[in-house]
Amino acid sequence: NTYIGHNVTIAENVSIGNNVFIGHGCHIGENCIIDKGARLSSNITIIKNVKISKNVEINSGTVIGGSGFGLFTKNKKHSRIPHVGNVVIGKSVSIGSNCCIDRGTINDTKIGNNTYIDNLVQIAHNVIIGKGCIIAGQTGIAGSAIVGNFVTIGGQVGIVGHIKIGNNVMIAAKSLVTKSMLSNQ
Repeated sequence: NTYIGHNVTIAENVSIGNNVFIGHGCHIGENCIIDKGARLSSNITIIKNVKISKNVEINSGTVIGGSGFGLFTKNKKHSRIPHVGNVVIGKSVSIGSNCCIDRGTINDTKIGNNTYIDNLVQIAHNVIIGKGCIIAGQTGIAGSAIVGNFVTIGGQVGIVGHIKIGNNVMIAAKSLVTKSMLSNQ
């Protein structure tokens, strides 16, 4: 009961479960796992080493598993840090159109179960997002940030890297989060 649309490319060592829908023009890179009930709209790129759990929905134009924006500078010359980690997307996650979720440098980038991500969201390398989160459009989460469970993030929010946002926190639209935030009981 799996549907694979026109002009879909599937690389080696890919596992696709039952009742999966893969729309026209998608690319599934090597070593990816797409669990049962997942729905991928058209023109989605899954780079490599991505695990998509059961009943995940991904909308058109999204790229998952691309190399992150990790750089180091030596003698005024910029070089890329290799990104060899993976992306793990939990069960029943919804990802909007034209989102980018980068693979980790060494550790994995993770999206928790039942999280909803709006259109045009950037999730950088090594980010961990807990379960039941809501992330509105044009939000950018920088590398190695940790977002707790049931966090609500308004539109056009920027979150700097290497900070932790606790459980149940609500972040208003157009906010810039520069420091860690404790859980809200």
